[in-house]
Amino acid sequence: MSRLSGWAVFDLDGTLVDTLGEITDALNRVLEGHQRRSLSREEVMTLVGHGPNTLIARAWSATGAKAGKGEILGISNEYFREYQRNARGASRPYPGVHEGLQRLIQRGWKLGVCTNKDGTAARSLIRKLGWGDWIRVVVSGDETVRKPDPRPLKLALKRMGAGSGRHLFVGDSEVDLQTAQNASVEAVFVRHGYGEMGRFRSRCFDDAVGMFRWMAQSGPARSG
Repeated sequence: MSRLSGWAVFDLDGTLVDTLGEITDALNRVLEGHQRRSLSREEVMTLVGHGPNTLIARAWSATGAKAGKGEILGISNEYFREYQRNARGASRPYPGVHEGLQRLIQRGWKLGVCTNKDGTAARSLIRKLGWGDWIRVVVSGDETVRKPDPRPLKLALKRMGAGSGRHLFVGDSEVDLQTAQNASVEAVFVRHGYGEMGRFRSRCFDDAVGMFRWMAQSGPARSG
């Protein structure tokens, strides 16, 4: 007897949730504490995508002298503390995401997250948004190597128990598309986030509403 089997892994920041305001606020508090200028939301958008250590290194380069390798970890820890101080509810799901995730669960999809974000912050955000029962697997950049290395995505699928069937990775950046290609996983791109497709080509949607509608309609692949 055939059954539906499909596994969808999502990037988090810029894909499911608009966290740019929180990232900008926390980063600017750290910069101001080191007597550096604040960065605009648009400037910060160009710095995210490769994890917090890279964010700090890029922010320091953008505002003055570069941070030394020995400094970055300490400044990153400052950033984590500031990020935790952000006002509750500042990060919001993109329109249609909550309903879209619920619909995918009803259609038989298994859902996970693969992010370069700090794992504690990622899991806390997922719980606060009420997605903890839907997204039970979260692989973060601080527990393994970071995207675009394929290993975090492969680990997420392994923890989800993914077997034969349809495997998707949904993201908002060239890093995410490179990760999917490196892992030989079907890639989906949403334009509403912080990144660009770059040289990659994949199925692309302007917003989450269209992306989730397509996923629900096409459904998980059937396996024997």
